[in-house]
Amino acid sequence: MIKNLFFAAATVFVVFSSKAQQATIKNLNSAEFKSAITKKDGILLDVRTLYEFEDGHIKDAGQLNYYSFNFKENLLTLPKDKPIYVYCRTGYRSGKTAEILLANGYKNVYNLQYGLKDWELKGLPTVKDSK
Repeated sequence: MIKNLFFAAATVFVVFSSKAQQATIKNLNSAEFKSAITKKDGILLDVRTLYEFEDGHIKDAGQLNYYSFNFKENLLTLPKDKPIYVYCRTGYRSGKTAEILLANGYKNVYNLQYGLKDWELKGLPTVKDSK
C-alpha cells in the first residue's frame, strides 16, 4: 500500500515537473516586443509575404513567407541557441510559427501579440526597403 502511494506521488511529481519545464510561446505586446528586439541578441523574423514585407516592416527583420512551400524546412535552419522574435500582420501566422519552433526544440521564442497592425497603431516605426 505504501509502495503504491509512493509510486502514485512520484508519478504526479514527474508529470507536473515536465509540464513546468516545457517551453511556451512568450507573447509580447508592442512595447515589450520593441524593447526586446533592441537588445539585438536574437533573430527578428517577419513571416508575412514578400509583398507585405516590402510594403513596410520592422527595421532589421528577415523575411520568410509563411505560405511558401518550404517554409518549415527553412524555418528550422535557424539557430536554436538564439532568441527568435517573430511577427506577422495580426499575430496568427507568427503564433503558428512559434508553435512549430517550440515543437522542434526551440526554447526562446517571442511572438508580437496582435502583429504589425497593432505595432503601427501604437505609432511604432516601420521601414520600406528601396527596390
